[in-house]
Amino acid sequence: MEKSVTTMIAVLALAAGLSAQHGKTDSASLTGTWNMGLQGGHVIPVALVLKQDGEAVTGTVSMPTSRSGQTVDVALKGDIAHGAFTLAGSMEGPKEPVTIEIKGKLNEEGMLEGTVTMGGRGDGHHDMPYTAERLKERSK
Repeated sequence: MEKSVTTMIAVLALAAGLSAQHGKTDSASLTGTWNMGLQGGHVIPVALVLKQDGEAVTGTVSMPTSRSGQTVDVALKGDIAHGAFTLAGSMEGPKEPVTIEIKGKLNEEGMLEGTVTMGGRGDGHHDMPYTAERLKERSK
């Protein structure tokens, strides 16, 4: 009797540990839609949609244009390693393509934080810090 109680406690502890680990993996995924706030003199709201498959990360970022109220979706590709990710893409600029590099990490509060670097060949590079909060999915 004592041996089966001990075995049952060990099985429950293992199940609880696996369940907690499973929950950790899900919350650590970058997959989802994020509301990003770029810090560029004022907060610039930007939509970021990511999909993580193992260490590969793809997605789009909706960058504002010089035309009021318009955005352009930029395709992104990158990876995540040791909790940090890097994504890159480019969009057509008025004179030449503009590169976009997003670096960051998922912090303990479940938010993304890092920097966005934008630039062209002759324009130099502009670094902007950001934070991003995952949009919660609506239940159907």
